[in-house]
Amino acid sequence: PATARLAMTSRGRLRGHSSQDSNYAPLLSEEKVDYEYSYEPSAPSAEEMDNLAGHSQGLTVTGPNQEPTVEAVPVPSIDTALARTEGLMIRERFYWSQVLCPVCERKTQFKVARWNSAMPARLEDQHFTSQPLAMEMFEESDCCCRYLLHQYRELDLGIFLPSTRQQTMEFDQGWPLSRDPLLVLSRPFRCSIPCCCFLLWPQEMELFDGVTGALRGRVKQEWKWWNCCWPCDTYISGYNALGAHIQTVHVPRCFGSGCTNCCAPTCFNPIHTSYVHRVNPRNPNHLGQPASKIEVQWPGCNARGLCMNNSAAENFVVQFPAGATPDEKVLTLGSWGLMNFMYWERRANQRR
Repeated sequence: PATARLAMTSRGRLRGHSSQDSNYAPLLSEEKVDYEYSYEPSAPSAEEMDNLAGHSQGLTVTGPNQEPTVEAVPVPSIDTALARTEGLMIRERFYWSQVLCPVCERKTQFKVARWNSAMPARLEDQHFTSQPLAMEMFEESDCCCRYLLHQYRELDLGIFLPSTRQQTMEFDQGWPLSRDPLLVLSRPFRCSIPCCCFLLWPQEMELFDGVTGALRGRVKQEWKWWNCCWPCDTYISGYNALGAHIQTVHVPRCFGSGCTNCCAPTCFNPIHTSYVHRVNPRNPNHLGQPASKIEVQWPGCNARGLCMNNSAAENFVVQFPAGATPDEKVLTLGSWGLMNFMYWERRANQRR
C-alpha cells in the first residue's frame, strides 16, 4: 500500500548523528542523539525496494487495505542466553607475564561455551577450545586495587554475548565499551577478619541485570562456628533479589568431605568439585543431596596445566541444577564468580 511505501521511504531518510558507531551502540545509553528528519515525496528507489523485500519477513499484513506491522525483536538478556542450557564451560585467559613476573596483575578474561551432560566427566583443554563460543566475560577493576589487594580487589565482571567479529574461543582485549553486558557480577572490597565463631565483613558479590540494571541476587561467604578450627569445609550462600536464601554451595578444601579434593586440580587429582544444594525453606541448615556441581578441571600436560599454579588460569565447568529457574542459574554463576576470586585467583608466586 501507498501508506506503507511512504513510511518505509521516510524511514530510509531518517539520519542520526551520534558519537558512537550505530552498529555497536549500547542497548541502554544516557547519551542524547539528535536526529535530522527530511521528507521528500518521491517514489522509492530500486535499492529501497530491495531493502523492503529483504526485511519483509519482519512485517505482518492482516488485509489488503491494512498497514503492515513490525514484529518486536526480543532484547537479549541473561535469562534467554542461559535458557535450555545444562551448564557452562568457562576458560580463563592465560598470561605469560603473570607466570614470569610475580608483581604483574592483569584483568581476568573468560571465554564461555555450553556444557551438556553427554560430555565426558574429564575435560582437558582441547575440549574447551573446540567448543563454539557462547559468551565472554571481562573484568573491570582499578590498577591499584589489583596490585595491592590481588584476589581481594574490588571489581566488576561483565558477561557479554560474543561480538560478530569474535566467534571463537580466542581472546580479545578489554571491556567492550560498545556493548552492554547481559549480567554484571559486582564485588566490593571486604577485609574479612575471623573472630572466634564469627567472620567480620565476609566476602560477597552482587548480581545486576546488565540490560535493566535491576538486582538479580547476591552471593555471600557463609561462616560456620567451627571454621576457625576446621577451614576445610567452606560454604557460599545465594540469595535472590527479595533476600530469600535459595541456594548453598559447599566448597570442600584439602581434607574436607573425606579428602575428595585433596591435591586437586593436578595430575594426581584432575577435578576439584564443589556441590550446589537447593535450600529447603523448612530446614535451611540441612543441605541434603547436591543438585549440581561446580568443577575446576586440570587443563592437562600443557603450558596451562604445568604453569597453572603461577598463572591462576583455570578451566571451569558450571553445571546448573535440573529444572533450574533463571534465578537459580544466575546465582550458580554468581557463586562460581565469588568462589573463583576467593580461592583460585591467588598465584603461588605471590604468596608470602
